[in-house]
Amino acid sequence: MSASETSYINSPCEIKSDENELLATGILAGYYNNELVIRDPRGALALAHYNRPVKIYLHSSELGGREMMGKVYISTNAFMRVKDIRLLTSRERRDSFRLAVDLPGIAFRANDISRAQSINRLRQLDYATRVQTEQQIAAVTGEELTEEELDQRVPKPKIAKPIAHSIQIVDLSAGGLRFKCAEIFRLHERLILNFKLLNKPAELTCLSVRTSGNCEDTHQKTTGCKFLEVSSAQNNLLCTFLLQEQGKQIKKSKRI
Repeated sequence: MSASETSYINSPCEIKSDENELLATGILAGYYNNELVIRDPRGALALAHYNRPVKIYLHSSELGGREMMGKVYISTNAFMRVKDIRLLTSRERRDSFRLAVDLPGIAFRANDISRAQSINRLRQLDYATRVQTEQQIAAVTGEELTEEELDQRVPKPKIAKPIAHSIQIVDLSAGGLRFKCAEIFRLHERLILNFKLLNKPAELTCLSVRTSGNCEDTHQKTTGCKFLEVSSAQNNLLCTFLLQEQGKQIKKSKRI
């Protein structure tokens, strides 16, 4: 484990069991001798027995997320010390720290957005050229064109829009999400997703990394994505939503 982990001190974190059951959320208070100290000023940390394997996810808009695994050394309602810290493998990270959700949203292919923008630029350029030509002709003939007459001679161009695909987000993490959609997306397609978190608009750029067949009882496909180019504001909104929803799950769960 690198010394950079100390940069995550005071960052929010979540703790899960080896089976990915959410146990608690808190703040990273320290890192000493390959041990993490996690605190909850509310005194609401769940108790875990000695040597229990746990997974820890550290949130930071500046540094990105960090996923680790360790064993419980000391556990109280106010703080938890986790020993034998190690970073998770890629597969372990993919299978951890997902929050089951049911969020509607819209997906756009990034290529479709770029294509629509290019078409609109060309149409606007052509429109401006035609308007200029009509105005020059009117100037030569001494005709004064009203705006309405100009619109009749040179109609404003139609705005090209990218195809919007309705999606239903089924799980969410700080690093990516999984959604259902009738549309089939290819692997490694760049997508722009629009949805709401805490009644605020979220727009996230992501890359499709996994696809599967039809969902049960529907003709929709499942697509797994990882986030790209997440701004600090969007990352903070995402982390706030995840921590709040996880807090609700903890309150519903039994003492461990």
